Amino acid sequence: MSPTVTTIEKSGKGVVAVITDDGDHPALLPLEAVILNRLREGAELTPAAWEAIRAEGALLLATRRGLALLAAKQRTEREIRAALAPDFQPIDIDRALERLHELGFLDDRAWSERYVSGPRARTRGRALLRSELHARGVADEVAAASLDGRDEVAAATEAARRRARSLRPLRAPEDEPGRKRRLYDFLRRRGFSDDVSRRAIDVALSEALADG
Repeated sequence: MSPTVTTIEKSGKGVVAVITDDGDHPALLPLEAVILNRLREGAELTPAAWEAIRAEGALLLATRRGLALLAAKQRTEREIRAALAPDFQPIDIDRALERLHELGFLDDRAWSERYVSGPRARTRGRALLRSELHARGVADEVAAASLDGRDEVAAATEAARRRARSLRPLRAPEDEPGRKRRLYDFLRRRGFSDDVSRRAIDVALSEALADG
């Protein structure tokens, strides 16, 4: 059965929704696709011709949407996929993501490296950063490569220094264990290992004591 166009409606700037008598949902197409393919209400198409028009139009729109999202803020592949999911079919999203990769605009490895070198990550440990990268869809091997060579002791020491400044100054020697415990718990929550946390605390508290 050849699909027949039943409705063509404007859906946004330069975008139209085309409904055929054999479809449950409208197909979003760029306006130029409608014009170039001379689509109109009542037009009959072969199944192959309609699928080609729909697929090419969806690819163009999904790629445009992905580029707009990436221009506003760098995102991972999973984040772009989630943003496109409400309006595009999985197969069309796959093709758009492939196109974005080819164009060089979508790169989880580069995104991951920027993330772990950014200011927010400077006082976070490897374990927490790995968890955050995983939550954004970065593959384990990509996350591991981005974190390779990271100076955990330096990051933990900087985090301990900042936290120590916000703690109440020592009033008596017996306050020391409690202060160390608070710093230790803080660093562990930040994703630092037991050994790294203890080394960083010793340095931070020694500096704090020297500074009075």
